[in-house]
Amino acid sequence: MAIKAFDKYFMNMPDLTREDDFISFWTKSINDIKKIPIGPEIHESSKGSSGKFRYYEVSYNGFLKVRIKGYLYVPKDMVKSRIIIHLHDYNRYPDKNPVKILDERCAHLFLVMRGHDLIKNRTAEEEKERPLGFIIENIIDLQTYYVRSVFLDVFRSIDFLRLIDIIDCSEIGIHGKGLGAAAGFFAAVNSDRVKGIVMDAPLFCDIPMIQNLSESDAAQEINDIIAIQKGKKNQIKKNLSYFDIINFSSDLKCPALFITGLNDNCSPTECVMGLFNRLTCEKFIEVYPDEGIDAGGEKQKTASIKWLADIITASY
Repeated sequence: MAIKAFDKYFMNMPDLTREDDFISFWTKSINDIKKIPIGPEIHESSKGSSGKFRYYEVSYNGFLKVRIKGYLYVPKDMVKSRIIIHLHDYNRYPDKNPVKILDERCAHLFLVMRGHDLIKNRTAEEEKERPLGFIIENIIDLQTYYVRSVFLDVFRSIDFLRLIDIIDCSEIGIHGKGLGAAAGFFAAVNSDRVKGIVMDAPLFCDIPMIQNLSESDAAQEINDIIAIQKGKKNQIKKNLSYFDIINFSSDLKCPALFITGLNDNCSPTECVMGLFNRLTCEKFIEVYPDEGIDAGGEKQKTASIKWLADIITASY
């Protein structure tokens, strides 16, 4: 039984499902986002400042000129610090008081996924009871599908950071959770400035398996729309393949650290391992046998951030 359990979790090696125009679709997508003026804004505020960090509220133009907002923490005693981008999960919001887990050697940008301003003041119980529904927005149309926008918004954040003169973005780390991890993976694949990435319970890897196993809001919303629009099932599955980060797995070059809990029913370990097994870059994984979506808790998150900071500050 032990051997079977090991195989179930760790031996998944899914096939790529790239459509013939997969590369051209994403090449055009990146060219499209680069044509949009960034329109950067950064405003220092005292309300989030601490003894260690200056706090800024920032925004820029994402895909289709939607304003993407974020929160920037910059070490007070450093000039031109390198930076870690933090990306939250779908139907969640960035940590409202993250300073205690931040590494003081780096600046930290917390992006707010488009549309998620709506849940800024929601409680954890409200988040569970009222799904956003964004994950199926325009799912039939590749060009305007919500997840395409999210991927491009995160990729665009790197160009935004290049315009901030208090930041050194020659080497960037990315810390992503759930859908944020998937979007961060896309950015890391397409920018040589990203030198390390943490994939905490990543979603949208091995999507066919996720649809069968995951109880996440994203998976449930997708399965619900397929049940309603049965005639569009094949089209939806085909469209989702463009956003399955398994299909980018051969292109990641920087070191990657994965976090997974064997009891995670939102980002199942089988799916996480499917991506991990296909990577050819330097890679590590932290497995928590008795934990779920928040495997390792705050201690693991602090250690993961330190891991990224070690990488991007090593050449200082």
